Amino acid sequence: MHELSEPPAVRAPQSARIPLQSPASALRCPVCLGVERIGATYAERSFGPGTSMTAIAESIADDLGFCERHGLGLGLGLGLGLDAARSTRIAHAFAVAIARIEPLLHESVVDERCRRLFFSTGRRCPACAADDSAAGRPLAPIRQGWLRTPDDAGELEALCRHHFQSLASRLALEPRGRAIQRYLEAVEAAAQELTRSPDAWMARALALIGQEAPDEVIAGAPDPDDASRRMQDLLAAPDACPICQAIGGARRHWLQGLRWAGEHGATEYLWLFAPCCVRHVAEARRLGNAGLLEGVAAFALAGIGEQLRQQLASIVHELALSQQAKPVWHRPRRRRRDKPAAAAVPARRRFVLCCQGCEAEAIALERTCAELLECLRKPRGRDLLARGHGLCLRHLAHLLPIAAQDTVRVFLRDLHLARLRSLQTALTSGHGASVPWREAVHRFGGWPE
Repeated sequence: MHELSEPPAVRAPQSARIPLQSPASALRCPVCLGVERIGATYAERSFGPGTSMTAIAESIADDLGFCERHGLGLGLGLGLGLDAARSTRIAHAFAVAIARIEPLLHESVVDERCRRLFFSTGRRCPACAADDSAAGRPLAPIRQGWLRTPDDAGELEALCRHHFQSLASRLALEPRGRAIQRYLEAVEAAAQELTRSPDAWMARALALIGQEAPDEVIAGAPDPDDASRRMQDLLAAPDACPICQAIGGARRHWLQGLRWAGEHGATEYLWLFAPCCVRHVAEARRLGNAGLLEGVAAFALAGIGEQLRQQLASIVHELALSQQAKPVWHRPRRRRRDKPAAAAVPARRRFVLCCQGCEAEAIALERTCAELLECLRKPRGRDLLARGHGLCLRHLAHLLPIAAQDTVRVFLRDLHLARLRSLQTALTSGHGASVPWREAVHRFGGWPE
């Protein structure tokens, strides 16, 4: 029986199978561990000797660079010990990517079909795509083992939410429902144990969310909140995309609210700030508040459980439409009737798991784009942007299709074509440490400062 009165928690293993009675041993999703080991060599495999720079350049051009996590890792982590040869190869890949983007950027201003095809929303960081591809290899034997012995769910229950969903999506309808049922039971059991023994089960809960569980909470605090910076200041910033800066300010503002809820014990308001994605749960860990982290984990697990229940209901409905009997593994959740049977009960709204950190950033993106477009209608705003850093390509792709076609769209095209050509010249003419490949990574992907 599934009751949401207590938040759900879960376990994650370092070995193939993890007993529920041993939460301390369930520290990570095994697929996450394998992907991390492979992902650590992504830059070497993509930009190392003998690799095709044309192929990686096509990926960079198609996806407009790397996501924030991989962009920061490439731009900062590799720079500590990057040899001149690899710097040159990275620079060459970005120079080729710029050559592919320039004509598309030019045509997309006047050709609506080109604009729809090139500046679409379905983009994927090349390194993230490589991680997902690498996850398919360890997931295959887990899926095959589950189909052979469905009563043995040790490996299945050890997966984080993301990799479990990847595995379940590859199963047929009936075994998918059986797998979701077992995973839901593990989530609910771990959530209940989290409320009883947070210290022992926190690692398990974070592992189910897909978050690394360290030996101790990371101490730290969000940067000062500057979410109220004026658009004129953002436009004139010399070293960052104005939209990236606004999103960074919104993230810090959200962290301030989350920290306030933790420091004042305002658990009834935690839903206003609580994150549930891997990236923002990691931000919550940085606040160093163990009680807050417990609430965040419980919130995320409760949301995961509700999502799984909806998926189960959908599968049962599909099986009923196909005139099949209800599966033996389905155990519907019992609900108490507080009202008379004759009373009309309103239809329950569909639950959507929403990370409040992602929501804050998405709102900041839309508001900033609207304000930026309004500023660019005036010569003063266009002059400020021309003297500043300009937009990263990801936000240029978001802004260009909705910009006014007469002046703003042409201005954005001409400005960023000039910036890209200047960057391309620097990438092809420099050698070794003088190659500005970090600037290229930043210009393509951008990220909140």
